[in-house]
Amino acid sequence: MSAERCAYFFYDNFWYGSGKPLNSVSLESSQSQLVDLLVTFKGRVQRETRIPATWVEFQIKAYNDGAAHGDISVQQGYDGATTIASTDRSNRLNGFADDIMNGVPDGACQVRADGVRCIEGTMGNWLGGPNQAAIDWRHRRIGQKRAYIQGRSGTDDVASSNNCLAVNMY
Repeated sequence: MSAERCAYFFYDNFWYGSGKPLNSVSLESSQSQLVDLLVTFKGRVQRETRIPATWVEFQIKAYNDGAAHGDISVQQGYDGATTIASTDRSNRLNGFADDIMNGVPDGACQVRADGVRCIEGTMGNWLGGPNQAAIDWRHRRIGQKRAYIQGRSGTDDVASSNNCLAVNMY
């Protein structure tokens, strides 16, 4: 649902994969597509291949309950609003549809290698350490309940018993 044509890349979790995308799809604005992934998939989808980027982290079939589970993470950056929802009629939804770039302090941002202005990461990575202005902005505009900002808890998980999740990236 991005405003323009966009490619979306699927990655295995770091400890399972090579760091290279497993799969990708290119979609026109407001287009959607079902993407078949192995039932053992545990990883993420993001716009393009660069960071900073908003991540949708998910698995197709959890070992404990057999359901798909997912959440939104802005720890490695922000390049657009994103939601994740169940498709099994349980009506679970999390994430955020409002773009938080409007009014963001310049000190929280960087221009990505492809020229897109993004909000920097909150955890630190090979690009640099955590950005406190980015952390503060996310807490004010999103909140930890709707997306991982810092840490590994406090964000609501979306589960879907039919092993299918709906992701919208705005």
